[in-house]
Amino acid sequence: MKSRQVTLQVPVITIDFSSYVEKTSDILSDMKESFSKVTTNLFNFIAGFIRQRHEVGVTPQNFQSERKFRLPFLNSKKFFRNLLILVAVPLLLITAVKLFRDASTKGNSSQRVEVKGAIAGQDINREFSFPLKNDKGEEVSKIKYLVEKAELRDEIITEGKRATAVKGRMFLVLILKVTNEFQKPIEINTRDYVRLSVNGNEGELLAPETHNDPVEVQAISTKYTRVGFIINDTDRDFILHLGEIQGEKEKIGLDLK
Repeated sequence: MKSRQVTLQVPVITIDFSSYVEKTSDILSDMKESFSKVTTNLFNFIAGFIRQRHEVGVTPQNFQSERKFRLPFLNSKKFFRNLLILVAVPLLLITAVKLFRDASTKGNSSQRVEVKGAIAGQDINREFSFPLKNDKGEEVSKIKYLVEKAELRDEIITEGKRATAVKGRMFLVLILKVTNEFQKPIEINTRDYVRLSVNGNEGELLAPETHNDPVEVQAISTKYTRVGFIINDTDRDFILHLGEIQGEKEKIGLDLK
């Protein structure tokens, strides 16, 4: 029997950038509120200053002194230009952050890829048990390998993307369920346990061409996965050969409908 190497799980560290975006948005929102208060107070001051000048009036005696106390920026174009920049820049930053966050949320919600339904299928529900051995060849646990279902499809998902069969070809997909009874994570090449013969030719066995190997199964847990064969539309008499590479195989004939 073939030994299986037990691999320890390596922690994966992920960084959630969405929290930074939210914090940035909150900071800019506070800046917007503070800037709004400052702007309001500034305009109130200007309005009060102008109103006070109209109430007091300007006489020839106080004209010269009044000119000394005139705020030079009140009639300056630079003041309004700078004020516009101070108002526009924070608003643009807030808008940009909001658009980025909305686009990120929309992108995450639209990442789900859909494919056409199966052309034909067959429930199999056949389970096999294989020994899990350590480096010394000692059996430490069991691997349960369940072939749940077989399907014929024109489209499949591989590496998160849709793959379409070329004209005259299609995919024969097996839905698998692997159970790890060991107290540590393991990695398994699911394609090593299944072969396919077509058209009654058992002298030529096909290996799966689409798979997710190596499949990592956590301790004391079950994981679903798939393997797929690429076949011709004209192929018939499908027979699965299930078992370890160097061990005996169990044959299961398929009658996909």
